[in-house]
Amino acid sequence: MSYLELDTEYGEDDSLQMLREEVHDFAKNEVRPAALEIDRLGRDEYLDIGDAGSPFREVMAQMKELGYHSAVIPEEFGGGGLSGREFHVMLEELAWGSSGFAIALGVDFLPATFASLSFDDEIQESFLDPYLADDAGRYIGCWGVTEPNHGSELVSSASFTENGIDGASRENISPPDITIEQDGDEWILNGVKASWVSAAPAATHCALHAGMDPSNADPGYAVLVPLDADGVTKGPPIDKLGQRDCPQGELVFDDVRVPDCNVVMTPSMLHPDTGYVDLTQILCITSSGMAAIATGLARAAFEEALAYAREREQSGKPICEHQSVKAKLYDMFEKVETCRAYSRRVCEHVFDRNMSAFEFDASHRHALAAQVYCKRTAFEVAHEAVQIHGANGITRDYPVEKLFRDARVKLIEDGTCEVLGLESADGVIENYEVG
Repeated sequence: MSYLELDTEYGEDDSLQMLREEVHDFAKNEVRPAALEIDRLGRDEYLDIGDAGSPFREVMAQMKELGYHSAVIPEEFGGGGLSGREFHVMLEELAWGSSGFAIALGVDFLPATFASLSFDDEIQESFLDPYLADDAGRYIGCWGVTEPNHGSELVSSASFTENGIDGASRENISPPDITIEQDGDEWILNGVKASWVSAAPAATHCALHAGMDPSNADPGYAVLVPLDADGVTKGPPIDKLGQRDCPQGELVFDDVRVPDCNVVMTPSMLHPDTGYVDLTQILCITSSGMAAIATGLARAAFEEALAYAREREQSGKPICEHQSVKAKLYDMFEKVETCRAYSRRVCEHVFDRNMSAFEFDASHRHALAAQVYCKRTAFEVAHEAVQIHGANGITRDYPVEKLFRDARVKLIEDGTCEVLGLESADGVIENYEVG
């Protein structure tokens, strides 16, 4: 029995089954062992996680060799042009092995995605083509959004419209932490992105949001920044509760100059009212990916619990035959299946509107709801998986201990569930047609 049994279209698609089997084998044999190794590194050893030869860099290089990074980029720009369905399968399987590595791949292709959406031949030749041809991990991308003086309001489109943030006065909001200024045919960047930039300690390029100013309803610019440019400093990887297999760290920009072509999107292009690739559509892409990754994490926790409950005996029989454990396993199975059904549908919709039709009009509220629902579900399933393991579940001898910590991190990363839920609710209240 596998999830493909439910959907005959999946079962009859040989290429989709091959993709799933290939990625699952890679996740099982390479990704999960490396993730466990990284999770157990001491603090001093962890400081080198972004360096060449580290287990993180080795797995990222393997993903490049397999072509996972280029598969997502539309065929029009030289990529593999994965469909939303294929994208979901790939991320769910990778996240089954490690949600941290799945996140790292998700942010890796964002600089390339930004570059492709600029439709600029110069940036295609200088960055996109070499990125797509990379088969050894020479290029690693990251996404610079979060700032020291701003939280989840940077993922709220209301922050950049006349309506503003609910209940907040604009004059009380801090100015942008990253400034951007034009100087002839170059642009100058100054400031800091917070320590939560995923993959930053290992990254070579950043899809940077600069000049984001909720106090002035300005969504700022999207800039492609090579992280070996003069004036860039990468902070050390922060030590954290979970997902240590996706190192995070701050980025500092001190009079960093980039050519005009690297400014791939302007405020009018990103603004929720005027932009053709506005912030809501970028969040649709990232939210659909986050939902697929959370589904993979939830499934991993469920499968660990099921395997343990079949083997572990109490009172002369496997604990899966005890009513209370059986009921928990059913609830977990139901949650994983509903996660997949919703997140898969959202991925298909978002990719069709943004990466295939290039209409950039996907439903923001549905994408955010998928991210919130799947992240919450992953945490609930991981919590029950630990409970079924009993005392063994709180030891590092069993994978559910790590899965639970990883799932807890998910409730905060890429925007807290509370803020994302409120953002989705605004869209529902304004647009839902009743009756």
